[in-house]
Amino acid sequence: MNHNPNECDIVQDLLPLYYDHACSPASCELVRQHLADCADCEKIYEDLANHTIDNVIETESCEILERHAKKERNLAYKAGIVIAALLLVPILITFIVSMAGGSGLGVFSVVTASMMLVAALTVVPLISSQKRLMKCILCGVGALLLILFFVNTMNGGGEFFFWSVPTVFGLSVVFFPLVIREMTLPPVLSDKKALIIMIWDTLWLYLTIFTVSYRSGLGSLKTGCIVATVLMIGVWLFFLIIRYLPVNSFIKGGLCTLLCSIWITFSNDVCSYLLYDTRQLTIRHANFSTWTTDLNVNANMYVILLVAGILISALLIGIGIVKKKK
Repeated sequence: MNHNPNECDIVQDLLPLYYDHACSPASCELVRQHLADCADCEKIYEDLANHTIDNVIETESCEILERHAKKERNLAYKAGIVIAALLLVPILITFIVSMAGGSGLGVFSVVTASMMLVAALTVVPLISSQKRLMKCILCGVGALLLILFFVNTMNGGGEFFFWSVPTVFGLSVVFFPLVIREMTLPPVLSDKKALIIMIWDTLWLYLTIFTVSYRSGLGSLKTGCIVATVLMIGVWLFFLIIRYLPVNSFIKGGLCTLLCSIWITFSNDVCSYLLYDTRQLTIRHANFSTWTTDLNVNANMYVILLVAGILISALLIGIGIVKKKK
């Protein structure tokens, strides 16, 4: 619709007052009717609404913060380069001394791997812009394995597998959850990171047992596997209850309490049966009138623990059932 240019000029002069609700009711009605029919003035009003002082301040603040963050990243990158250059100094010195002395590159290799470990903890976080923790952990573990490899080579070899597997297992228990948290997995696995961690740690546990048993004699392999299996059955049951059982937290807590009391009470008897074919039930020796022997003490404590676990679990499950019905 064509409008009188004079009317558009008047409305445009009133737009700031109209936006701030500072004009008279008659003027507001005039502007409202005009904006409904005039696309040009409507666009001017939208631009005015999108460029308020708050929006301008917010935009400028974001730009300032981005410039500051970029400056910090540049400084961190330069600091990382400087540290990396400094770490090259002992590497070069060791290389020159090793070549001059004719002692081979064994010490040089160990020093190089050691400097790589230091770089993983200092340089990598400084020069990385994303997923710093994951990169730092992976580089650190890789450098540590290189140190073990070179030290093993210097000492005649044959020990690297024995050293590296328990080391990786111990580190993975602590750091693998942090690594996988920052990893981007396929959609089918993105919600199964906890399950992947459990499988990973379980496999490395058995690999560690095999490695240690292979070194000390395969006779201990059966013992290690049985004890680990009894342990991991309890751990896996805890995990499955907490992670996948579709009940409220009170019922989960009650089931975990019951499982814990049963597992502690009977796990030693199960291991004794599987290892030595000893059929005994420790709690049968409970006698609260005497605490003189280890067997009596263990039996009494197991009974107390089992009864307390049953009572607490029953209470928690009962609360959970009541809350579920509400």
